[in-house]
Amino acid sequence: MAKKFSFKLEGLLKLRHFKEEQLKVELGQINTDIQNTKVRIAELEQHIAEAYDFQEKSLSGHSDGRLARFFPYFIQAKKEDIKANENLLFSLERKYQAKLKEVSQAMGESKLIQNMKEKAKDTWKKEKEKKEQEDIEEILHMKRGSKETSL
Repeated sequence: MAKKFSFKLEGLLKLRHFKEEQLKVELGQINTDIQNTKVRIAELEQHIAEAYDFQEKSLSGHSDGRLARFFPYFIQAKKEDIKANENLLFSLERKYQAKLKEVSQAMGESKLIQNMKEKAKDTWKKEKEKKEQEDIEEILHMKRGSKETSL
């Protein structure tokens, strides 16, 4: 019965593929966080624009002085929140670049072991074919030998 090909580093290859997939998931999560932070910054800027519009409308009509004092604090708080989100965005982008390097390194390690596996399989196939060819030649040689002795 023919022996099936087995690669000694198959377990390591599976671990490397798992690590690569895990890093890709982490990279996707960081990318999602970046997008969410960008959306949050846009929302905060929209809140500021809406606050200015509301302030202009309220000041053009009859309004309370306490409402006018509220707007600068509100705008300042929103701008500080934007600044905090921009710092978070910068941090996430750095983290994304670092994770991208990790993913590319993991992919390289997986590819290296995959190439080793393919080379080992090619070598195994050639050896198998050579053995089969030798077996065929031996059988043919035995048949020729038996025909010659029977004559």
